[in-house]
Amino acid sequence: MVREVARGPSAPHAVAVVVGSALYGGITVGGRFFANMGFSLLEIAIAGGLFGALLVLPVIVWRPDLRPARRDLMFFVGFGVMGTVLQISQFLGIVLGVPVAIVALLLYTQPVWTVLLGRLLLAEPITRQKIAALALASVGILLLVGPTDSQDPYSLLGLVAAAVAGLGISLWVILARMSALRGVHAVTTTFTYQASTTVGLLVVGAGLAVALPGNDMWTIEASTFALNWQPVLIYAVTANLIPALLVMWGMKALEASIAGVLLLLEPVAAAGLAWAMFGEAITGNIWLGGGFILAANAVLVLRRPQQQIAAD
Repeated sequence: MVREVARGPSAPHAVAVVVGSALYGGITVGGRFFANMGFSLLEIAIAGGLFGALLVLPVIVWRPDLRPARRDLMFFVGFGVMGTVLQISQFLGIVLGVPVAIVALLLYTQPVWTVLLGRLLLAEPITRQKIAALALASVGILLLVGPTDSQDPYSLLGLVAAAVAGLGISLWVILARMSALRGVHAVTTTFTYQASTTVGLLVVGAGLAVALPGNDMWTIEASTFALNWQPVLIYAVTANLIPALLVMWGMKALEASIAGVLLLLEPVAAAGLAWAMFGEAITGNIWLGGGFILAANAVLVLRRPQQQIAAD
């Protein structure tokens, strides 16, 4: 049975998610920048959340109404556990030798997972508009990724890790939407997610450092951040804190499945930043793939009645 759904996405909230998605493109570029400077995997993974949470902490202390409620404690513990797994798994595939193109393709299966999980966990409708946007976005991602020339055997663990990261990004979107539906302020959600993820990464990093002595991936030095505090601060604010606040605010009015597709602007923005910072060429497939992704965003932002495919 097909029925009309009258509501459409809120334009200001959709724009907030789109801008946040573009700023999130700085995460990949920032990760490469810090890797080139000799940061460990743990230091790269933890930099944005650690300093983002520290910057928001004074606001949380000053505004009692923004402090996490006790009833939400376990929710945000779970959010942090998921964030810890996401931060590690999205880098692990590359570290284990899986080609970057394959990792990217697995990461950006996120919108498909988000549409499905949005339906199962949030009872969000699957509409023709969402299906059209997913189709456009899928073509765009395939064009962005392109073929790989690598002949190296893929690490099964690396492939699984990249697939888990794609699912993790989807769960991040779903949990952010759940937090908004619980009435939690965007500042509170951003702070608690970044703080709990930071704690999770420190615990996991400490455990792996003991279990894998001599492995430089899990080292963390305060001097690394002290000597490079300016780029770390810029990275934490522009690629982590501001986009998180924008996306969390946008989730107050947008379905998770819609936000999931809007977030696909991130790889397009990352390509532009990589060109600006490292001189990486913006090839024809990037222009064309980016165009498809922008078209998918436009399809979702358009206000019009939507036809629901699966009736409740």
